[in-house]
Amino acid sequence: MSWGQTESRYDPNYHRGLGYSLAGWSKVGRIASVKGGKRIPLGDTYAMEETGLYYLRVDNLGANGSVVGEMKWLTQQTFDALERYRVFTDDVLISIAGTIGRITVFNEEISQGPTILTENCAKLHIVDGILPQYLMLLLLSRPLQKQMARDYIQTTIPKLGLDRIRQLRMPPIPEISRQERVISEWEASLQKFNRTKEKAHDLLASIDNYLLTELGITLPLEPENTIANRIFTVQRRELAGWRFDPYYFNIQFHTLEQAVDAGSYSTVSLNRLFLSMNNGIDCRDFVEDGIPYVKVADVRAFEISPNKAQKVPVTAVPERGIVRKGELLLTRKGSFGIAALVDHNDSFAISSEVFRIELDNSKVSGEYLVTLLNSQLCQSQFDREKIGAIMGSLTQAALSRIHIPLPPLAKQKSIAEFANSIRLRSKQLIAEAENELETAKRRIEAMLLGEVEV
Repeated sequence: MSWGQTESRYDPNYHRGLGYSLAGWSKVGRIASVKGGKRIPLGDTYAMEETGLYYLRVDNLGANGSVVGEMKWLTQQTFDALERYRVFTDDVLISIAGTIGRITVFNEEISQGPTILTENCAKLHIVDGILPQYLMLLLLSRPLQKQMARDYIQTTIPKLGLDRIRQLRMPPIPEISRQERVISEWEASLQKFNRTKEKAHDLLASIDNYLLTELGITLPLEPENTIANRIFTVQRRELAGWRFDPYYFNIQFHTLEQAVDAGSYSTVSLNRLFLSMNNGIDCRDFVEDGIPYVKVADVRAFEISPNKAQKVPVTAVPERGIVRKGELLLTRKGSFGIAALVDHNDSFAISSEVFRIELDNSKVSGEYLVTLLNSQLCQSQFDREKIGAIMGSLTQAALSRIHIPLPPLAKQKSIAEFANSIRLRSKQLIAEAENELETAKRRIEAMLLGEVEV
């Protein structure tokens, strides 16, 4: 590359080929105005209760043009100070800091009320000649995503400038009727994808009902949210030396405990099923070549991801910090109460915020127990036992108060096998849906590029 081709950018990533010819493509700035959002003024905070005024952040932009999570509430004073950064129906939103290139169209389905846009996003207000959903699909396509990946500046966090968005090149825009046909095909594919995902999630949810049926547990109906039902009494002897917060003694937890104990099988305390239990280790000395260090973020229900974990020096990990195949991991802080069995032969270490548990296999099947711990039956008990107002956590002592129904081992294994088959089918459905959606994306992209007749 010659000096004259550098365009004031010296980072190799910028000059890497896109794999697409941009000949005849026009700039995004020709068909849309591009403006940024704004951060909350220094000293201001989000409103603590609903105000009808909202703040949309990067975290609210999901995959495939979706909006996820709850938007934050703003006070009237903060909203008034930021009103010029308000988003309106049919504005196309794009994340420009941290996670680059998440896209959505702000429409009536998303809008819950007047909304301000974060400084980490930009809004594109269409001038003429293109439908908002069509522009969204263009921005989600590989040619434009590659341009964004090339054009962002890497500082502390990746940042895509507003001028770079205006300079993004897009293929020729067809007439409105053709745009509508492309949008219609995309929406049909996305709806099919969402229906299949919903079916998969319903399958997973059915495991909870299956467990209740097999264990002979009948949960009481949730009481109406009335003042009378929210008032309850507790004997002083139940409080002495222990918990004083009303949440812990809520009547719903008492009725859950009674229902579990009244099931078809006797219950035991969770810790009675352990041969040993240890916290992991605390280590911050991360290295390129070492032993995987599994933290809470690396543990999901039924799954552990040591291959994605950061590494620490082998010499920094004592024996108690190394897990063995067949042991149970249970997260204890932050996202607490998530359980997974170790099925890896390779060694890895765990953080101090994860319990490492050796099970008594003469009493309990590991697969049965992990299914039960991840079910609502135990998650509600964990929720009761957590401590900490800001970041909930579980103590070792708390596990002695978790009630576990304990059928014979043969029954445990039968329950676990059926639950595993349901989870497997759910995974298969999601994989099939994702493959179908990816195929649809490639076809939509071919339409956008004019490679397939619309």
